[in-house]
Amino acid sequence: MEKEGIELLIGSQIYWLVGLAVLFFIRNLIEGMVAGVLVFFGGDYNSDDVVYVDGLPGRIIRVGLYKTVFFLYDISNDPYTGDARVSGGTKLVILNSALHDHKIEKPLQNLDLARYKKSPRKLDRRSDG
Repeated sequence: MEKEGIELLIGSQIYWLVGLAVLFFIRNLIEGMVAGVLVFFGGDYNSDDVVYVDGLPGRIIRVGLYKTVFFLYDISNDPYTGDARVSGGTKLVILNSALHDHKIEKPLQNLDLARYKKSPRKLDRRSDG
């Protein structure tokens, strides 16, 4: 009788233990999906945005639920003129759950400072003498 009670107790609790073990093993997958949903629907990053990833210029190719794909430009200088030009690139795939490990900068558009221009002040050139 006592043996049946213990078996019944263990049998009813084993489902909880198996469920917790499975949850523990898929925890990273769930965290990655949550991070992906937040990045995907957050609007911070969009396809075709120009960004700097760890100081390297690039462009966002695709923002997915699980990963974000970047194209990083290789910049070289013309040996004769010194002008910078794009000479190639690298495809970089970062899991959305690992985006916080990278420094991703999204530069602002150039501001039109002409609309903030003020007329110069007239200086009083009297001499105190």
